[in-house]
Amino acid sequence: MCQPTSYMSAFVSQSEDGSPKGNLKKEGGPSEACRALFPGITSPNLVWNGEGSCSQASSMEELIVNTMLETPYESFMENCKEDTFLCREHGEPLTLFCLEDLEPSCNQCESSVNHEGHRLYSLLDASRDCKVGLWLVLFGRYAQHATEQAHQEESAEKQIQEEFEVLHQFLRDEEASRLSMLREESDEKKEMMLQRIEDLEIDIASLTYTIRVVEQEMRSLDVPFLQNYKDTIKRTWRIPPDPELVTGSLLDVAKHLGSLKFKVWERMKEIIQYSEHTQHIKPKVDLFTFKVPVTLDPNTSSGCFRISEDLTTLQCCSHTLRLPENPERFDLGAEVLASEELGSGKHSWDVEVRNNSYWVIGVVSASINRKGKHVLTPAEGFWTIRFRNGEYKACTAPWSPLTMSREPLVVRVVMDFNRSRVTFYDPREKTPLFTYRDVNIQSAFPYFCSACKEHPLRLLSTKISIKTEDPI
Repeated sequence: MCQPTSYMSAFVSQSEDGSPKGNLKKEGGPSEACRALFPGITSPNLVWNGEGSCSQASSMEELIVNTMLETPYESFMENCKEDTFLCREHGEPLTLFCLEDLEPSCNQCESSVNHEGHRLYSLLDASRDCKVGLWLVLFGRYAQHATEQAHQEESAEKQIQEEFEVLHQFLRDEEASRLSMLREESDEKKEMMLQRIEDLEIDIASLTYTIRVVEQEMRSLDVPFLQNYKDTIKRTWRIPPDPELVTGSLLDVAKHLGSLKFKVWERMKEIIQYSEHTQHIKPKVDLFTFKVPVTLDPNTSSGCFRISEDLTTLQCCSHTLRLPENPERFDLGAEVLASEELGSGKHSWDVEVRNNSYWVIGVVSASINRKGKHVLTPAEGFWTIRFRNGEYKACTAPWSPLTMSREPLVVRVVMDFNRSRVTFYDPREKTPLFTYRDVNIQSAFPYFCSACKEHPLRLLSTKISIKTEDPI
């Protein structure tokens, strides 16, 4: 920092007692040191004061102007201007900041004309406040963006939660509805079975009474026994027949579980709306979903099958399962039907037969007898093809070999009531594997049979395309 005393020491070097060194000696007359410094001054009152400077011993009546100090002073002020910590005007340390000029100032500036009416305050506080202000200027825009982004995030998050809450509520309602339908059917079947049990209990009580009366008559003497024989024998004619199996006594599991996701998705379309923004990007939106056209009916499955929970896969197992002997069930062959009864129009479904060494698939009449052995021919109500011992054949009478360029991994079955045809395809090929004609039946079920314990048969889902057009 620039100090005035440094310039004076450049002209006078002192000894330890404060007097000038060298040829400058303190004598009774004018100080030799002062004369050396100020040769143009002849006043006898100019003396060395012993502290590195000269002064008049008398009063300030005589003003002495020393032009020799002009150059050092100007040099000193130039150095002060170059020193960033000193005031350019007064050469004092900068301690204040002017809010009007936006420049640092010294204490003398506060009372100067140039800063009259200006607001000045501490340089330390000004530095802190200006840094904050500069930060706000530089980063205010980003702060605004950050604030807006936070607002957008909060708003979007809230909207997403609300939209999903609508879907969640729909799914909860749909779940409750389907569980209610399941319980309702279960209650109906229980009520039916309880009523059937009550009827059986009445029949059992009647039969028990008849047996008791007959036994009592048989213990009678010959004459009374023969006298009452006519009435006794009539009692035996009223014995109730053996109880018959009740159709529909089991729950229709396929109705509740078959293509469940697709059915729920179809109902969900009622609450789905497409925004204008989405339609502006792509006027026609292609949506895809997947549906299994037919599902297996476990109530018709024989005891040698294990059916997947989604009712799309059947696996022949090595041991026989104990299942209820309901009228809908096949009791001997490794057979099962789909849950969907077909009666009109055109229907198709794909069956994966990859690596399965023994399978039969096709269509059967709804009126076939499901008990005992079956002859798989059209005359018996079966329109099928099979793979066994490495040979592909149509189950005609006699059987017809199938001609194909390569082994199918998937077989597509098409039931066309309009044209009275059942056709089998390899989806990879354009030509059919086999076609049954003149299939004149009122209703039919998809049919499946498998004796391969290593690889299952699997019903495949089909891709459904849905287009949304621009709103009118």
